[in-house]
Amino acid sequence: MDIPDHRETLTAEELIQASAHLAETDSKQRRMLVTRLVKSLLEYTVVLEDAPSQQSAVAHLCQTLQAMAESVANADDATFAAMLLEAAILLRKLDVLGARRTPLLPH
Repeated sequence: MDIPDHRETLTAEELIQASAHLAETDSKQRRMLVTRLVKSLLEYTVVLEDAPSQQSAVAHLCQTLQAMAESVANADDATFAAMLLEAAILLRKLDVLGARRTPLLPH
């Protein structure tokens, strides 16, 4: 699987690509994907500062993923692929939400 790791975060497209190439990933690469997913989600906690309940939910998900990263990385292919696809959907939703909260023109 060729997902660029020069960044610490992941996009929804990268998660979808990763879910399609699970046969080529070992548990170490999966663990790296989970870590990068957590970092991606943490970036949204800053964007969601004015929405405390949503910010709290994303932060809680990050804590859960960090605590269970090893278990998630060692899940069977179908389970791991489903997690990646669900995460991709969440990142896309957060992208839309973040775009709504970001002013188009600087003040």
